[in-house]
Amino acid sequence: MTSLRQSLVLTFLSSNGATAIQFVVTVILARLLNPDEVGIYSVTAVMVSIAHLFRDFGVASYLQQEKDLTREKVGAAFGVLLTSSWVIATLVFVLSWPAASFYGQDGIRKVMQVMALGFMFIPFGAVTHSLLTRDYRAKEQAYVRVAGTLAYAISAIGFAYMGFSYMSMAWANLVNIIVTALAYIPFRPAVMPWLPRFSGWRRVLHFGAGATLGNSLGAINNAIPDVVLGKLSGPYDVGLMSRAWSTTNLLNQVVGPTISYAVLPFLAKAHHGGEGLRMHLQRGCAYITGLMWPAFIATAIFAEPVVLFLYGPKWLEATPLMQWLAIMFVLGTPFGFLGSAYMAVGRPYLATIPTVASLVLRGIAIAMLYDGTLISFSWAMVAAALLMYPIQAWMQKRYLGLDVRSFVAGQVHSTYVAVMCGLTSLALSWSTREWPAAWIVVAAGLLVPAIWLTSIWVFRHPLRQELEVFVKRYPAIARRLGL
Repeated sequence: MTSLRQSLVLTFLSSNGATAIQFVVTVILARLLNPDEVGIYSVTAVMVSIAHLFRDFGVASYLQQEKDLTREKVGAAFGVLLTSSWVIATLVFVLSWPAASFYGQDGIRKVMQVMALGFMFIPFGAVTHSLLTRDYRAKEQAYVRVAGTLAYAISAIGFAYMGFSYMSMAWANLVNIIVTALAYIPFRPAVMPWLPRFSGWRRVLHFGAGATLGNSLGAINNAIPDVVLGKLSGPYDVGLMSRAWSTTNLLNQVVGPTISYAVLPFLAKAHHGGEGLRMHLQRGCAYITGLMWPAFIATAIFAEPVVLFLYGPKWLEATPLMQWLAIMFVLGTPFGFLGSAYMAVGRPYLATIPTVASLVLRGIAIAMLYDGTLISFSWAMVAAALLMYPIQAWMQKRYLGLDVRSFVAGQVHSTYVAVMCGLTSLALSWSTREWPAAWIVVAAGLLVPAIWLTSIWVFRHPLRQELEVFVKRYPAIARRLGL
């Protein structure tokens, strides 16, 4: 557990550093590029992200959950990944022409072709990354993350400043992939062969097919806002929705890599050790809701000053979208670990059931509610998330043993914390309504986290246990708090 905590701390620091740099890049690019330019790249990136899941073919999940990992199994996984990546690279390049024709945007073709090149290099770092994650070797991964992030930041800003428009992000993405693959070379584990192997590939394919099906459907589900809007409306609306989505979900981008870093290998080891997953999932639900719910509520309340402060008035139309998307994220947060849990117990196909249901519900909701406005599109996303709640709850009870009572119990303390942070945010928003946007954001950034920490402590939220572990490293403070 100590090794896991240390790895999580390192992952938190490195991923936060990377996220901070990427966020600064996003803010700078928002000043250098227009919504339609961002929209062209967003539509393309979402389509290519779906291809990435077929490219991975579940190899990462296989390597992290396999009980007895040998050099032969790793070589077979490398062979499967290399083959699938290069096949997908070819398909992405070829499909760039019909994709551009479908959306009526030639820029999509150019971005897709550059991103297709990235698939050629990804396998050389991806397998090493999965093996390091399996062993909680976050320190080595941190070095690589820093190298790749800096390469992306310098490239993206440099290309945008030189007038490359939406292509600046595409070229920066390719630079990031190449630098990351090279940076992983010194950290290759002994079990990782230099050349791919194809004996034993059937076992990898059997698991990978289920993982790929679930992950690809999930990616399609997440891609709906950008892909469907790109067709129904245009790149301008896509740009606004993309910025609203990423800003509302900002904290998840900050802590998400840390939260998800060891979930699959941890749950897999617990399952292989004969432990039930109910208590782990209940605790995980409490942790993630206690952390994310207050952030979504505060983001919704301070949406307008956040947009003005970060992106400027030309992005102000994203404000109401952020408020509705916050509700959608609140509804989905309690089920954040279910996909990993299904993988951990060796049943990746189960993850496809809620994803298919979500796809169908989103399609129906869009057809019934969308009237050409972004607000109605946001309503459709919220309606689908609301209908998905009982489906997800039933599945986790049926297949993972987390009954409704335990599930609700894991969210009670999180509700108290979220209410306190929400009331504080409302009071602060009302009292500072005449302030400049920057001052409001700073005030919220100082007060809301303080109220969150206090609420975690006072209401004895399960996250308090982790805070106590941290505080005990400082005996003077621990004594004052009675620890």
